[in-house]
Amino acid sequence: MAHQLIEIILPEGRAEDIPELLHDVIIIGFWRDQLEDHRARIHLLVETGRVETVLDALETYLQPLPDARAILLPVEAVIPQPENGKPEGEEQDEEEVEQEKKAARISHQELYNDVATGVSLSTNYLVMVVLSAIIAAIGLVRNDMAIIIGAMVLAPLLLPNVAFALANTLGDTELGWNAVKTAIVGLSLAILIGTGIGLFVSIDPSIAAIDARTRLGWSDLLLALASGSAGVLALTGGGRFSLVGVMVAVALMPPLVTGGLMFGAGFYQKGFGALNLALANIICVNLAGVVTFHLQGISPTTWWEKNKARRASRRATGLLSLLFALLGGLLFFANQGILTVAR
Repeated sequence: MAHQLIEIILPEGRAEDIPELLHDVIIIGFWRDQLEDHRARIHLLVETGRVETVLDALETYLQPLPDARAILLPVEAVIPQPENGKPEGEEQDEEEVEQEKKAARISHQELYNDVATGVSLSTNYLVMVVLSAIIAAIGLVRNDMAIIIGAMVLAPLLLPNVAFALANTLGDTELGWNAVKTAIVGLSLAILIGTGIGLFVSIDPSIAAIDARTRLGWSDLLLALASGSAGVLALTGGGRFSLVGVMVAVALMPPLVTGGLMFGAGFYQKGFGALNLALANIICVNLAGVVTFHLQGISPTTWWEKNKARRASRRATGLLSLLFALLGGLLFFANQGILTVAR
């Protein structure tokens, strides 16, 4: 069983409240020492599956206290390995089942911190978008899949979409707007880079790598849904699953650059076809993300935040499901020959 260490800094007179506050939670280790300025420091060794429960309780308790903090620290190993203290053969109750479910993922506090750092519109983000777009364009023009895969891995476009899904799950408006702003800038920049290259470089739309990204099929929708769920699982797994494969599977950068190349070269119908594929990927990734976060039990701490998050999640799921249904309808009619698909 994995463990984590929680360090708590709070006023000295409030240190005695922590054992009572967490009396329902199994704490593996409890250590306390005094600091300067009449403050106390407490260290708690907790199983990973119980970290979120502890942090939720501490968040509510510490918020009104001046200069009080709870800091989550990683634990590489605990020697000797602590026993769970459960008699052999005793059946699990609902709480223990829920704890095992949480043990399969990191706490929503950790997840929020990991995702929020990836939606800042920084210079590094913009540079990575530009470089990955240039690499993708070179790979597409040369029909070199290895180069295209390199661009997929480098492109930082997945995290803003996952952040948007998390924002809708938690009802966090600020995170949602930051994710939308960062995603729009990144997507627009990728298209502009592709368009600029298409204006000055001779582009052959029949190249296999380009032609394959100017059409939308059912397999593309299913791939994006599966990749969106895999991306969320990779993030909530706390590094136990690799995001690299997910980045390659989602492949947001190549169709965006393809659309730009086609626009720059004057093949507008194929350009819209490529952007249609990119839009379908974005919709599916966000829809799968919201659903997967919900199934994993990701939710805010307080009841009023949960009500707000529930409403936001329903609205987002409804809108994304509607857009997905529209895409499916367009595909169906296109396959029936009623609509013309960009080729």
